[in-house]
Amino acid sequence: MTGVRVKIEPAIIDWVFENIQSDTLPQDISHALEKWRDGTVQPTFKQIQDISNKIHIPLGYFFLHSPPKEEIPLLEYRTIDSVATKSPSRNLVDTIHYAENVQDWMRNHLIDTGGSPLDFVGAGKNIRYEGELAKRIQKDIDLKVDWYTDCKSVKDSFTFIRNKLGSVGILVLMNGVVGNNTHRKLDIDEFRAFTLIDDYAPLIFINRNDSDGARLFSLLHEAVHIWVGVASLYNERHENADDLGDIEKLCNAVAAEILVPNQAFNEKWAEYSKKLPDKDVVNALATLFKCGGTVIARRAKDNAYISSVQYKEIADEAFLNYNQQRHNREGGGDFYLTSASRIDARFLLALDNSIKEEKTQYTEAYRLTNLNRTTFSHLVEQVKGSTQ
Repeated sequence: MTGVRVKIEPAIIDWVFENIQSDTLPQDISHALEKWRDGTVQPTFKQIQDISNKIHIPLGYFFLHSPPKEEIPLLEYRTIDSVATKSPSRNLVDTIHYAENVQDWMRNHLIDTGGSPLDFVGAGKNIRYEGELAKRIQKDIDLKVDWYTDCKSVKDSFTFIRNKLGSVGILVLMNGVVGNNTHRKLDIDEFRAFTLIDDYAPLIFINRNDSDGARLFSLLHEAVHIWVGVASLYNERHENADDLGDIEKLCNAVAAEILVPNQAFNEKWAEYSKKLPDKDVVNALATLFKCGGTVIARRAKDNAYISSVQYKEIADEAFLNYNQQRHNREGGGDFYLTSASRIDARFLLALDNSIKEEKTQYTEAYRLTNLNRTTFSHLVEQVKGSTQ
């Protein structure tokens, strides 16, 4: 079969070009696809398979008579409208589909085991004052106003909030690549996080390639979306913060209030600004509140302590410093620690129990975790140990 020549419909190749990011497409593949489209070359099955693997377009699509219709409703919720017309990368598409599969499994599992819908999903849809919505979320997840005093660092804050959200039934996934493929990195310029709304298994996905402070803010921003009941594909950058819709502005404001309560912020700014210049106050308060400096700078701007120009300078510098220090977060390190950070612990343990009850096949569990028999079992035991 590998030597059989296949005629591919030109419309399929047109669809491929429209649905991949052509600026990242190798020239040799682009030329091959163009020859398939104009009919000067009919590829073999093996050649189609090779290109399918390289550009991450499902193999079956090439054999269709008309272009496929991929339904990805989440793309309608992209934060910044200016990118709405840009085709999503296959990395983003595959990541969304993976998260949907995880959510579908968890939803069905919860229903089958007698779970109930979560009453906080959409509970804040009519609340438009950030202070009120922040209090509602803090009450629902049992979070003190000064919760950050129990944390040692920004990373610790992220884990703390992630665990709080998980304790009420919110799935949180995090990855910087597609599955385990280190050649398919997720681009923070395309998305920082996204949220899939569901009454039983709301899910947040965090792009691991972002900075520690940005991941923390994204986690809370996306959590607010769950209480508002509106899905999100979060791709905001600090320079776009004033050009957002009402819901995005509200989610930003609530996330900021939970991270850095405005009353406490004003008190500390007044105290620190007596002895330090503005930029140093920002750094000091970021350390105090265990969050990113850009959040503090935004708080200072909104309270008229610094100008928009100062805010942009601080945010630009923070982004530049992060890019300079950035390294391959997925490379090296402990495989199981990395895997545990990618997967929601409650989901993993639910999978394990379902397997033991013979309701889920091992192969399904491996597909949903990107693990194999050995690594799955080992990770389950490690997660069990950390949750005891």
